[in-house]
Amino acid sequence: MENTRVINPSDVRLYYFGSKDVLKTEDERKHRKRKLERALALTHAAQQQVSFLIQLPTGEILQTQSGLLDYTDGFVVIRGGYVVPVGAIVDIAI
Repeated sequence: MENTRVINPSDVRLYYFGSKDVLKTEDERKHRKRKLERALALTHAAQQQVSFLIQLPTGEILQTQSGLLDYTDGFVVIRGGYVVPVGAIVDIAI
């Protein structure tokens, strides 16, 4: 994605994430949920890392690569115990 800044997974803790979901439609949210569930399974089964695109309230897009340790409807936990709100995740590349 253009204008994407790559960060270390540990830097996630330095950013503020808005409360509004960055995805506009329910279909986009369902697609993100399926990708997160698949990423969680791959991380646990094959120790595979995943690339996350995260949008800040300013519109800036961050990219980080990490294993996905846990996933709920509201948050994901990436390797190192860093928490990202699901609503801030634009896309997941597996």
